[in-house]
Amino acid sequence: MLIFLFMGGTFICPAGPAWAQKKKFILIGSTQTSSSHYAYAVAATKAINTYVPELNASVAETGASVDNVKRMRAGQIDIGAIVTEKVMYEAWKGIGMWKNMVTPDLRMLWAYTQSIDYYVVREDSGVTKLEDLEGKKFNPGMRGSASEATTKEIFQILGIKPDYHVGGTADAVSAIKDGRIAGYVKTGAGLQLDASTLDVMTLTKIRLISMTPEQVKKVKAAVPYIPFFTVPAGGIKAMPKQPEYHSWGMVVCGVAMKTFPEDLAYKMVKAILKGRDMIVAAFPAHAEMNVPKDTVEVTMIPLHAGAYRAYKELGVKIPERAVPPEAKK
Repeated sequence: MLIFLFMGGTFICPAGPAWAQKKKFILIGSTQTSSSHYAYAVAATKAINTYVPELNASVAETGASVDNVKRMRAGQIDIGAIVTEKVMYEAWKGIGMWKNMVTPDLRMLWAYTQSIDYYVVREDSGVTKLEDLEGKKFNPGMRGSASEATTKEIFQILGIKPDYHVGGTADAVSAIKDGRIAGYVKTGAGLQLDASTLDVMTLTKIRLISMTPEQVKKVKAAVPYIPFFTVPAGGIKAMPKQPEYHSWGMVVCGVAMKTFPEDLAYKMVKAILKGRDMIVAAFPAHAEMNVPKDTVEVTMIPLHAGAYRAYKELGVKIPERAVPPEAKK
């Protein structure tokens, strides 16, 4: 949904014409403002506006991954700044919840972080293992997010049936603080706790529920493309006494449809690379990423033609699966 605005600027000169500057407006889908990943989306948009002067990009608050892809399909947003690799692949392939919404035109732009998802519960909830969530009121993740979809899928695989409290992050945080629900699942900022979890911790003691090796093995057997992460003991800054922690997670990416203009996608990728420092300042976990290398290594769908050109210019070796069909013509 590119919008073109002609900003006329009349000035005096011998010829006397008025020159019109064409400005392209794009809308970038993100997540909810209470998430650390929203700060990333804002910083990435700032980098784009800084280094691609012909663009005026704005951030739209959304329900994150699943919602972003649905909005792109409907033409409501131009870029999904926050879409997990799992959601991206399933939508592109037409599997899982996307069986009747196959999206073959979805294309990868860049990967910006690898994040773990934490099972967070109130310390006084009586929950010490995932099985204890059976019948408990629990938020599986923000409505419309990859966390929500994946949490429900994993609990189904493990045969655990919580009483789901469906809603946004801010609502879940309030419900945890008030004791109305036992806890929630929240994507971290990289391997660290998300801002919303830190908010819960200001007045509420929490516990993190780690997955067992048996649970990890069972989920991997059912859905082999879900990534799993381990945080070493003492690795969580806000909880330095936390033992080693195991859970699933996600590679989080920026995506577009293949119909998004190649030259703009190319310039946006270059802007994300140039704006690394401003992005890291807002979202420190981005510092752990080598965007060109990591993007082409993790993607399970084709790159956007503009991204393909940008990474190819940098000399990055691009696997065949990542080469967009439209670039082969």
